[in-house]
Amino acid sequence: MKLKRGAHYKKSSHIVRNILAIYLLLISIYIKSQNSSVSDNDMYGVINYVIKIKVDKVENIKIITEDPNYIEKDYKFLDIKIVKDFFNKRDVISMKKQYEESKDFLLNPKYIMNIRIIHKEKLLSYKNNKQYFWTEFNKLHGKVSFMFVSKPLFSIDKKRAIISYGHYCGGLCGEGERVIVKNDNGNWKIEEKLSGFVN
Repeated sequence: MKLKRGAHYKKSSHIVRNILAIYLLLISIYIKSQNSSVSDNDMYGVINYVIKIKVDKVENIKIITEDPNYIEKDYKFLDIKIVKDFFNKRDVISMKKQYEESKDFLLNPKYIMNIRIIHKEKLLSYKNNKQYFWTEFNKLHGKVSFMFVSKPLFSIDKKRAIISYGHYCGGLCGEGERVIVKNDNGNWKIEEKLSGFVN
């Protein structure tokens, strides 16, 4: 009798372990599907939306670059209360990871039309020529403004994103903001402004 009971117990615990393993596997697959990577179409949908906003407001923007204000691990803005009104905890964790991965982000000319891309590294090198940045910039490009964009940080369901963008037009001329955008039936709209600056 003891042998039968022991064998039955072993068989039951083996079944429970198998069920638990299958359950954990299904949870893992679900989480991975929720964390699927952001497509270029999603990313440039948001970027082109803010380009249109900025170019419609400021006539002489002819150049775009990556956000020169990016600082590694500087994602404290994701912990402010207002962000938690729009994103859940899993979104924020995912967005912090996306922020870290955006360190080497470069704009792709395949997705951006009618505005010239000069990558951040090249643009910032104008300061290294022992000249005032704008003297060098104007000499090379004329008296035009340039805008900047960050890599958008998406919620897991990709219905919302946070992006920083703005423009510079001279030594004490420019403005920018960090906003939450929402996808409304395929169209991006600004839902909330998180911060901004004006020179």
